[in-house]
Amino acid sequence: MIRKLRKQFTLLLILGCLAFAAQVKAEKSVMNPGSIKYEMKAIEVQYAAEFTANPVTSNKKPTVAASVYEAVYNSDPKPIQVMYGVVKLTNENGSQFTEEFIRVSDGVHSARGLSNGGGPIYNANNQVRGQDTEFVTGKKLEGSSVVKDYSEGWKTIRLTRNWDDYGNPGSFTIRFNWDLKGPSDPFFQKLTETTYQIDLSTLRHNGGNQAVKR
Repeated sequence: MIRKLRKQFTLLLILGCLAFAAQVKAEKSVMNPGSIKYEMKAIEVQYAAEFTANPVTSNKKPTVAASVYEAVYNSDPKPIQVMYGVVKLTNENGSQFTEEFIRVSDGVHSARGLSNGGGPIYNANNQVRGQDTEFVTGKKLEGSSVVKDYSEGWKTIRLTRNWDDYGNPGSFTIRFNWDLKGPSDPFFQKLTETTYQIDLSTLRHNGGNQAVKR
Protein backbone atom coordinates (compact mmCIF):
# COMPACT_ATOMS: atom_id res chain seq x y z
CA MET A 1 0.00 0.00 0.00
CA ILE A 2 2.83 2.40 0.95
CA ARG A 3 4.73 1.55 -2.24
CA LYS A 4 1.61 2.10 -4.36
CA LEU A 5 0.87 5.40 -2.64
CA ARG A 6 4.46 6.55 -3.10
CA LYS A 7 4.33 5.66 -6.81
CA GLN A 8 1.12 7.65 -7.24
CA PHE A 9 2.64 10.54 -5.30
CA THR A 10 5.78 10.51 -7.45
CA LEU A 11 3.71 10.69 -10.64
CA LEU A 12 1.60 13.47 -9.16
CA LEU A 13 4.75 15.34 -8.17
CA ILE A 14 6.53 15.00 -11.51
CA LEU A 15 3.51 16.14 -13.47
CA GLY A 16 2.83 18.91 -10.98
CA CYS A 17 6.34 20.29 -11.46
CA LEU A 18 5.86 20.68 -15.21
CA ALA A 19 6.56 24.27 -16.09
CA PHE A 20 4.53 26.35 -18.45
CA ALA A 21 6.42 25.41 -21.64
CA ALA A 22 5.36 28.44 -23.66
CA GLN A 23 2.99 31.35 -23.46
CA VAL A 24 -0.24 31.11 -25.37
CA LYS A 25 0.34 32.54 -28.83
CA ALA A 26 -2.97 31.69 -30.41
CA GLU A 27 -4.93 34.43 -32.06
CA LYS A 28 -6.92 36.45 -29.54
CA SER A 29 -10.61 37.10 -30.04
CA VAL A 30 -12.38 39.42 -27.64
CA MET A 31 -15.61 38.03 -26.17
CA ASN A 32 -16.83 40.46 -23.53
CA PRO A 33 -15.17 43.53 -22.04
CA GLY A 34 -12.18 42.23 -20.11
CA SER A 35 -12.46 38.72 -21.57
CA ILE A 36 -10.04 37.10 -24.02
CA LYS A 37 -10.37 33.77 -25.81
CA TYR A 38 -7.45 31.72 -27.18
CA GLU A 39 -8.57 29.12 -29.72
CA MET A 40 -6.88 25.71 -29.40
CA LYS A 41 -6.43 23.16 -32.16
CA ALA A 42 -6.09 20.25 -29.73
CA ILE A 43 -6.63 19.65 -26.02
CA GLU A 44 -5.32 16.46 -24.42
CA VAL A 45 -5.39 15.54 -20.74
CA GLN A 46 -2.02 14.01 -19.84
CA TYR A 47 -2.98 13.07 -16.31
CA ALA A 48 -5.94 13.53 -13.99
CA ALA A 49 -6.56 12.35 -10.45
CA GLU A 50 -9.34 12.88 -7.96
CA PHE A 51 -9.10 12.91 -4.18
CA THR A 52 -10.83 14.17 -1.06
CA ALA A 53 -9.66 17.21 0.92
CA ASN A 54 -10.80 17.64 4.51
CA PRO A 55 -11.15 20.94 6.40
CA VAL A 56 -8.40 21.25 9.01
CA THR A 57 -8.36 24.87 10.15
CA SER A 58 -10.72 27.80 9.98
CA ASN A 59 -9.49 31.20 8.86
CA LYS A 60 -12.82 32.82 9.54
CA LYS A 61 -12.82 35.99 11.59
CA PRO A 62 -15.48 36.26 14.32
CA THR A 63 -18.48 38.29 13.22
CA VAL A 64 -21.82 39.17 14.74
CA ALA A 65 -23.79 37.79 11.80
CA ALA A 66 -23.23 34.46 10.10
CA SER A 67 -21.98 34.39 6.54
CA VAL A 68 -24.46 34.18 3.68
CA TYR A 69 -23.36 30.60 3.06
CA GLU A 70 -24.15 29.57 6.65
CA ALA A 71 -27.48 31.37 6.58
CA VAL A 72 -28.51 29.46 3.47
CA TYR A 73 -26.92 26.05 4.07
CA ASN A 74 -26.60 26.12 7.88
CA SER A 75 -23.48 23.98 7.82
CA ASP A 76 -19.86 23.93 8.87
CA PRO A 77 -17.11 23.32 6.30
CA LYS A 78 -17.40 19.88 4.75
CA PRO A 79 -14.87 17.76 2.82
CA ILE A 80 -14.48 18.74 -0.81
CA GLN A 81 -13.69 16.64 -3.87
CA VAL A 82 -10.65 17.77 -5.82
CA MET A 83 -9.59 16.97 -9.36
CA TYR A 84 -6.03 17.85 -10.32
CA GLY A 85 -4.10 17.17 -13.47
CA VAL A 86 -2.02 18.28 -16.41
CA VAL A 87 -3.34 19.14 -19.86
CA LYS A 88 -1.40 19.56 -23.12
CA LEU A 89 -2.68 22.31 -25.39
CA THR A 90 -1.90 22.88 -29.06
CA ASN A 91 -2.68 26.31 -30.42
CA GLU A 92 -3.68 27.13 -33.98
CA ASN A 93 -0.04 27.76 -34.91
CA GLY A 94 0.90 24.23 -33.85
CA SER A 95 2.81 25.27 -30.72
CA GLN A 96 2.32 22.98 -27.73
CA PHE A 97 2.47 23.75 -24.02
CA THR A 98 1.22 22.32 -20.77
CA GLU A 99 -1.01 23.67 -18.04
CA GLU A 100 -1.99 22.30 -14.65
CA PHE A 101 -5.70 22.38 -13.87
CA ILE A 102 -7.81 21.98 -10.75
CA ARG A 103 -11.48 21.60 -9.89
CA VAL A 104 -13.05 21.59 -6.43
CA SER A 105 -16.62 20.68 -5.57
CA ASP A 106 -18.83 20.18 -2.53
CA GLY A 107 -21.18 18.00 -4.56
CA VAL A 108 -23.43 20.91 -5.47
CA HIS A 109 -21.21 23.87 -6.31
CA SER A 110 -17.80 23.88 -7.94
CA ALA A 111 -14.89 26.09 -8.94
CA ARG A 112 -12.16 25.36 -11.46
CA GLY A 113 -9.20 27.04 -13.08
CA LEU A 114 -5.84 26.74 -14.81
CA SER A 115 -2.42 27.33 -13.31
CA ASN A 116 -1.25 30.91 -13.02
CA GLY A 117 2.12 30.54 -11.33
CA GLY A 118 4.00 28.87 -8.52
CA GLY A 119 7.35 27.29 -7.85
CA PRO A 120 9.45 25.06 -5.61
CA ILE A 121 9.48 25.23 -1.81
CA TYR A 122 12.93 25.14 -0.17
CA ASN A 123 14.00 24.00 3.28
CA ALA A 124 16.62 25.68 5.50
CA ASN A 125 19.40 23.99 3.50
CA ASN A 126 18.09 25.38 0.22
CA GLN A 127 16.88 21.94 -0.88
CA VAL A 128 13.58 21.55 -2.70
CA ARG A 129 11.06 19.96 -0.37
CA GLY A 130 7.80 21.03 -1.91
CA GLN A 131 5.91 22.56 -4.80
CA ASP A 132 3.43 25.41 -4.75
CA THR A 133 0.94 26.06 -7.57
CA GLU A 134 -1.58 28.87 -7.83
CA PHE A 135 -4.68 28.43 -9.98
CA VAL A 136 -7.00 31.26 -10.95
CA THR A 137 -10.70 30.70 -11.69
CA GLY A 138 -10.75 33.46 -14.28
CA LYS A 139 -8.53 31.34 -16.53
CA LYS A 140 -10.12 28.10 -17.67
CA LEU A 141 -10.96 25.84 -20.58
CA GLU A 142 -14.27 26.48 -22.31
CA GLY A 143 -14.95 24.13 -25.18
CA SER A 144 -11.88 24.20 -27.42
CA SER A 145 -10.56 27.49 -26.04
CA VAL A 146 -8.66 28.91 -23.11
CA VAL A 147 -10.69 31.82 -21.77
CA LYS A 148 -9.46 34.57 -19.49
CA ASP A 149 -12.26 36.45 -17.77
CA TYR A 150 -11.65 38.13 -14.42
CA SER A 151 -14.99 39.92 -14.20
CA GLU A 152 -15.95 37.80 -11.17
CA GLY A 153 -12.95 39.00 -9.22
CA TRP A 154 -9.52 37.54 -8.55
CA LYS A 155 -10.20 34.08 -7.11
CA THR A 156 -7.25 31.79 -6.52
CA ILE A 157 -6.80 28.18 -5.45
CA ARG A 158 -3.37 27.39 -4.01
CA LEU A 159 -2.18 23.78 -3.95
CA THR A 160 0.86 23.17 -1.72
CA ARG A 161 2.70 19.83 -1.78
CA ASN A 162 5.44 18.95 0.71
CA TRP A 163 7.69 15.90 1.02
CA ASP A 164 10.53 14.74 3.28
CA ASP A 165 14.23 14.13 2.58
CA TYR A 166 13.43 10.70 1.16
CA GLY A 167 10.72 11.83 -1.20
CA ASN A 168 7.86 10.57 0.95
CA PRO A 169 4.72 12.69 0.75
CA GLY A 170 4.04 15.04 3.63
CA SER A 171 1.17 17.47 3.87
CA PHE A 172 -0.79 18.43 0.77
CA THR A 173 -2.96 21.47 1.46
CA ILE A 174 -5.38 23.68 -0.46
CA ARG A 175 -6.15 27.30 0.34
CA PHE A 176 -8.48 29.77 -1.33
CA ASN A 177 -8.36 33.53 -1.72
CA TRP A 178 -10.67 36.14 -3.23
CA ASP A 179 -10.48 39.92 -3.48
CA LEU A 180 -14.31 39.98 -3.02
CA LYS A 181 -14.83 41.82 -6.29
CA GLY A 182 -17.54 40.75 -8.71
CA PRO A 183 -20.93 39.14 -7.99
CA SER A 184 -21.75 37.35 -4.75
CA ASP A 185 -20.35 33.83 -4.48
CA PRO A 186 -21.20 32.30 -1.07
CA PHE A 187 -19.61 28.97 -2.03
CA PHE A 188 -16.19 30.40 -2.83
CA GLN A 189 -16.34 32.86 0.05
CA LYS A 190 -16.88 29.94 2.43
CA LEU A 191 -13.88 28.16 0.93
CA THR A 192 -11.65 31.15 1.74
CA GLU A 193 -12.49 30.71 5.43
CA THR A 194 -10.98 27.23 5.62
CA THR A 195 -7.70 25.42 4.94
CA TYR A 196 -8.10 21.91 3.52
CA GLN A 197 -5.74 18.94 3.69
CA ILE A 198 -5.72 16.30 0.99
CA ASP A 199 -6.21 12.68 2.02
CA LEU A 200 -3.78 10.90 -0.33
CA SER A 201 -5.32 7.52 0.48
CA THR A 202 -8.39 8.64 -1.50
CA LEU A 203 -6.41 9.34 -4.68
CA ARG A 204 -7.91 7.76 -7.77
CA HIS A 205 -7.05 8.27 -11.42
CA ASN A 206 -9.43 9.81 -13.93
CA GLY A 207 -7.84 10.41 -17.31
CA GLY A 208 -10.82 11.37 -19.46
CA ASN A 209 -10.48 14.42 -21.70
CA GLN A 210 -13.81 15.71 -20.45
CA ALA A 211 -12.57 15.79 -16.87
CA VAL A 212 -10.86 19.14 -17.23
CA LYS A 213 -13.94 20.79 -18.76
CA ARG A 214 -16.51 19.75 -16.17
